[in-house]
Amino acid sequence: MKLNCFYSFLAASAMLCVATACSDDDYSLDAASVDPAQLVQGNAFEVKPDAENPNVIHLTSKMKGVTPLWVTPQGRSQSSDYTIDLPFAGDYEVTFGVMTQAGPVYGNPYKFNVPQNDFSMLSDPIWTNLAGGVDENGNGNPKKWVPMDRSYGVGYGSAPVMYLDPDHVKNDGVENKDLLFGSDNWAPNWDPGFQSWLIPADDPYMESYMIFGLDPVKGCTLTQMRKTASGEEVAEGTFSLNISDPKRPTITFNNGTYAMHNQGFDGVCENYTQDIKIIECTPYVLQFATMRTNSEGPWWLVWNFVAADVQDGTVTIPLGPELIEEAKPEFPVYEDYYKNDILERLLFTVSSNDVNYEAAEVVYHLDEDTPYDIIQWNGTGTNGWETQNLYGTVDCPAYTGDFNLTLTRDGLKAVIENDFYKPYSGEAFKTSFSAADGQIHFNDEVTLLKSGNAKVAGTDFRVFKCNVDDGLQLGVPYGTDQNGTVNRYIVLNLVPESIGGGATGPVVIPVDNSVLEGYLDSGNANCYRIELFNAWAGDKTWPLDITSVKVKKKQILKITFKIDGLEWAAGAQPKAILCHNVGAGLWPNADGAGFNDATAVSVNTATGGETTIVYDNTSGSGAVTFDAGCLSICIQQTGLVASPLDADGNVDAAAVTPVITSMTIE
Repeated sequence: MKLNCFYSFLAASAMLCVATACSDDDYSLDAASVDPAQLVQGNAFEVKPDAENPNVIHLTSKMKGVTPLWVTPQGRSQSSDYTIDLPFAGDYEVTFGVMTQAGPVYGNPYKFNVPQNDFSMLSDPIWTNLAGGVDENGNGNPKKWVPMDRSYGVGYGSAPVMYLDPDHVKNDGVENKDLLFGSDNWAPNWDPGFQSWLIPADDPYMESYMIFGLDPVKGCTLTQMRKTASGEEVAEGTFSLNISDPKRPTITFNNGTYAMHNQGFDGVCENYTQDIKIIECTPYVLQFATMRTNSEGPWWLVWNFVAADVQDGTVTIPLGPELIEEAKPEFPVYEDYYKNDILERLLFTVSSNDVNYEAAEVVYHLDEDTPYDIIQWNGTGTNGWETQNLYGTVDCPAYTGDFNLTLTRDGLKAVIENDFYKPYSGEAFKTSFSAADGQIHFNDEVTLLKSGNAKVAGTDFRVFKCNVDDGLQLGVPYGTDQNGTVNRYIVLNLVPESIGGGATGPVVIPVDNSVLEGYLDSGNANCYRIELFNAWAGDKTWPLDITSVKVKKKQILKITFKIDGLEWAAGAQPKAILCHNVGAGLWPNADGAGFNDATAVSVNTATGGETTIVYDNTSGSGAVTFDAGCLSICIQQTGLVASPLDADGNVDAAAVTPVITSMTIE
């Protein structure tokens, strides 16, 4: 077996000293003039099998005054003394180099042989989790992984890729750059799910796979197939696993294989092969992290995979004692001081002008942000029900229909109006109910909501919340732990209709024009772009609090702007669009096609003229936010500006001033 190595440069910046002494055990060179021919086994470095176990290889730098650069089958190192474990017999290579004042210098690869297998080195669970492990005779059981297609209820991930802040790897606001193994040690700052502009659900990539294996003759094997629009790309090679630091395992891909990713991300990360971080590897979920290196700036991309036998249902992920604390789920109790059941009373409690009272009738509507979701018991007390945040994913598709649940206290009657019943009866579904012991019981089977394959239906609904402030949360069983105890519910989030109260005006979003910037965007038809927010632009002061920009269902975001100092050419008719990454997103793109969108508006070309542009959510399925992407105004300018102009005939962005005169949500 031969594990080929790729020699890419890891940057270093230490100032190096010039060594002067030279002996058999102290091989010093002028750090400014090292020749590759001098970097040979025995003189500059030593590769030596362990006296007791030839599968343990000791690497020793004999160079003084320079930083060693090792490229090994197990990964890279800059240690003077470095030990690698090689479980399989075969031919290997180690390349030794040093960092000089002129840059890195490498010698020729040194070849050596490991004469025997040592399967005891495969005892760490990661070998079995990743590649199926081996039996006592070294026979392997190859493991197949496929891109994650939905949330499987453990760890993070609902689609093939997520984003993770390299400066705050736990996404808790605390600076921490140490990305460690295990999903308890990190959290994505954005799980986009499936997006048409990123990786859509029907991307050919979803048919791709990787098969990792352990073979007594071939060693660590990898067969992978990536599906693209052009067909199948198949590669057969090897991999090297470095678990010398169990908290920071890495994998290196050889012979044309690589960390699997979809074709659209080929140019996003420079490195998909060397020392790739493994940040999770269980029998069910595998996650790599690669660093983004394109113009958007450094950011961890987390690539999510699920075991093929889990995806096809052959293996079920245990959600009981193996993964969560053994504890029976606890449910809210609705009692007064005297232990009287007050659930019915709470159901009919509404608010009017900041005063709560019990009504004869109450109407419940869907929560606009999250109409429904899945919750799971985490085994830590009455507040131990954790929301899985799956709404809008393939598991919990967005619901765009109508919904009203009207409860009448006299006779405890219920009227359900939703899109499920309309095709059948053309009207609402009527039944009766009772409320006690933390549950609502309908006297008929009811379907409160259906979206895609997700369905909230039944006769008995567990009540997880019931008050004016938090609303009404009803759930039906959705999964069990290994003991058969229900520990997952699909829940409906409802809000009681407030009675009375006057109409309110639009929400005003304050904008600090002193930090508002505009620039030419060459990637989007060379438009003039006014940047309100960009999640990928790093630590920067923005002109507004993007978290305050929440456009609820049936609302409109309205922005009025002008560009001071700009004189449009006679007869110019520029268009402007509000650009974002919501859903399919909207951008001009290189060809400017986005300016033909129905939402494009004509720019007021009069001196000091104001233009109003909108984001319309009147037909949306829920609240829209922009903090996970961009919010910009893009304006046509090529050949349309009289002055000021730069040397290329475009508007001189530094000589004009963008101003937001009004920003409201109505």
